[in-house]
Amino acid sequence: MIKTVHKFFSLGSFEKEEQWLNAMSQKGYQLVHVGWCSYTFLEGEPGKYLYRLELLEEVPEHPESAAYIRFMEETGAEMVASYMRWVYFRKKAKDGAFDLYSDIRSKIGHYRRIAGLWWVLLFVELIALAINVAGTVNYVITNGRLLNPNFFLSLFCLLLLGFVFCIGLPVLKKLRQMKKEQRVRE
Repeated sequence: MIKTVHKFFSLGSFEKEEQWLNAMSQKGYQLVHVGWCSYTFLEGEPGKYLYRLELLEEVPEHPESAAYIRFMEETGAEMVASYMRWVYFRKKAKDGAFDLYSDIRSKIGHYRRIAGLWWVLLFVELIALAINVAGTVNYVITNGRLLNPNFFLSLFCLLLLGFVFCIGLPVLKKLRQMKKEQRVRE
């Protein structure tokens, strides 16, 4: 039986997404496809797979990413789905623990990629806000009224900017903690 679940996970909550996918696996739902806020599962053996997510430096079709995915498959992992630069790996639970990172440096690299994506989103949102504020100011100067479409778009962009800012804070906090841990270990 095929089951599709619509669920939102923010950029900084990939670990919660992993936990949820692993809980779904425990219930007998194995991931087969991922879309924007959409997960498709095939009913199967409960707890058969363990899932891990990774944000690649390039899209999965890029030669470097493809080489990395082949390397992961040689270790017994399988790329079951991808969405943009995110890849979803799984490994049979009977094979034991499944971790994508062998050291703190590679974990830091992963969080840096996520933080980099967050900074891009934040920058784009700031530009959109600036454009709409400029449009609002221009409208006020030429028409003498504040209420106009750019004013409402400015408010929307401000709210979206706040949302984007909030979803990135946990990533930055975790990155800072891992860097501190790396310094202690060295």
